[in-house]
Amino acid sequence: MAANDRFSGLLLFVQHHFFLSTLVIAGFALVGYKIATYDKRHRHLPPEVPGWPIVNQTLLQQQEDAPPILRGWAEKYGEIFRTKAGVTTFIWLNSPESVKELFDRRSAIYSSRHEMPMAFQYATGGKRITLSPYNAIWRTSRAVFHKVLTPKMAEEYSVIQGFEAKQLSVDLLNKPRDFYKHNRRYAASVIFQVTYGWRIPEWDCDDVRNIFDVLGRFVQVRRPGQWTVDVVPGFADDPIFNMFSNWKKVGRSFHDKDNAIFMEFWNRLKRSIEDGTAAHCFGKVLQSSYEKQGLNESQAAWICGGLLEAGSETTSSTLNNFILLALSNPESIRLAHEELDRVVGTSRTPTFADERDLPFIRGMVKETLRLRPINKFGNNHCNTEDDWYKGYFIPKGSIVMANWWAIQFDPNRFPEPDKFLPGRWLDYPYTAAQAAAIADGTKRDHFTYGGGRRICAGMHVAEKSLFINIARLMWGFDMAAVDGFPLDFTIKGMQPGSGTIPKPFECAITPRSEQHERLMRDEWAQAEEEGIDFSHIKWSS
Repeated sequence: MAANDRFSGLLLFVQHHFFLSTLVIAGFALVGYKIATYDKRHRHLPPEVPGWPIVNQTLLQQQEDAPPILRGWAEKYGEIFRTKAGVTTFIWLNSPESVKELFDRRSAIYSSRHEMPMAFQYATGGKRITLSPYNAIWRTSRAVFHKVLTPKMAEEYSVIQGFEAKQLSVDLLNKPRDFYKHNRRYAASVIFQVTYGWRIPEWDCDDVRNIFDVLGRFVQVRRPGQWTVDVVPGFADDPIFNMFSNWKKVGRSFHDKDNAIFMEFWNRLKRSIEDGTAAHCFGKVLQSSYEKQGLNESQAAWICGGLLEAGSETTSSTLNNFILLALSNPESIRLAHEELDRVVGTSRTPTFADERDLPFIRGMVKETLRLRPINKFGNNHCNTEDDWYKGYFIPKGSIVMANWWAIQFDPNRFPEPDKFLPGRWLDYPYTAAQAAAIADGTKRDHFTYGGGRRICAGMHVAEKSLFINIARLMWGFDMAAVDGFPLDFTIKGMQPGSGTIPKPFECAITPRSEQHERLMRDEWAQAEEEGIDFSHIKWSS
């Protein structure tokens, strides 16, 4: 019995010390590994915003008030700082010079996207160009976008935009309280015509419901930090993680639903081409040429779907943001009326040809885009090589963010940055596209359209839509807040989610005079009678 006790004691001693020895050896091995693999360049990383252990700043990306937080960090840490979401490094650029240098001048290595197993591979099937890394498929798709969204093509689309703007004016006359969805109908109808050749005359229809279902799922997957596997891509193939997570199932479901909608649009167009009823449109040209460009049918359908995504909610949310921001400064509405009365008068409505003579209206467009860039987080790129900027090391694979909440609210460039002041742009001579091409980044108007090779391909079309509708709204209508319905002009007035989409709000929109109303109604009646003909557009494939 005693011998057995001594043996058991010896066994426990060996086991205990073996365990301790193993821990010690593992500890030394870990330290050795850290020393052996330590990269001295990491001493020169940008200053880091402290965060929670392991989680770091992942939770920031779930917060609705990220914009003021990002502004505050820029004020504290300067031109460039970093955060971490899980193991992913975010590098924040807080000056126009840094964005110009990295996104534009070094675009060869700053034009990719970080690995997103959920958002890109599964939820998109690798076909959504917005989330695509910089590869051959992205370049092919982007080339197609550029051909259909050039400045010259934007001029061609003005006939579509002018037609839809005339309906928008009469929609506002008939049901002014529904202005929010009238702006959404306008944006959807323009991009549906460009892409597939059919209009959206009413907001309440299946096509609109379908595309906004797609956009709803897109918002769920594109938000940084929303999915653990996109924060830690290594988990994608981890059997233990996948045992407890259904991300693949959800991703496949999202893809299947979106793919069904995009293919339904594609096949409907195909049937109309076959029976000879298809209108002239981009999708019609792409259907005859996608194979020559190395695309399969699903990829081509997603290119068309990508146009819808890019041109629907972005334009409409900016128009609705404009109304909200203009109400924050009623004097801006008076000054817009004054300019339009002087330049356009009351015997006709504004046209695209008036743009050069309406600097205050142009300023309204720029100020809206400055104050309300398209999302609450920033414009993200990913670098494909290690790099340095002003003595700071930027590791390969970092998510590099253009922090427009710092750049576009810099009080040194924009005094009283939180105020809607269109007059600050009266002497600014450049369009958004011209400004993006200026060598001196400090002279750019705003960065809402992004930069480098991933700059918004549709900015020319978007600018024209914003100009004509803001000009017509200010020409034909008075706007005022409604008693009993307080307006929230802060970021808290935005809907939940990643986009800067204002929550529905009340606004009194009334015609400025009987003369203004009669002219808008007569103009739309004539347009309806004549119809819309854009067969003259010379599409490129």
